[in-house]
Amino acid sequence: MGEPRRIQSGIVDVEFGEGVTVIEPVNIYGCKIADNVFVGPFVEIQKDVTVGARTRIQSHAFICELVTIGEDCFISHGAKFINDP
Repeated sequence: MGEPRRIQSGIVDVEFGEGVTVIEPVNIYGCKIADNVFVGPFVEIQKDVTVGARTRIQSHAFICELVTIGEDCFISHGAKFINDP
């Protein structure tokens, strides 16, 4: 039997503000998350994303590259963002 190729997820190269809560597991990398943001489990936030202060991102949300989310936003469970110009 062969062994699978494993790619770990987690939190890498993220600029966090004060008072941020992250419920793991998540896949968050190369982004900026402002003060008092909540990130639920099973969320992916890709590189070059900015999340504004006091925003709540619920479970299973997907936020792809180059998306900017303002302050005081609510991102629902399972929401998906695209950056298609």
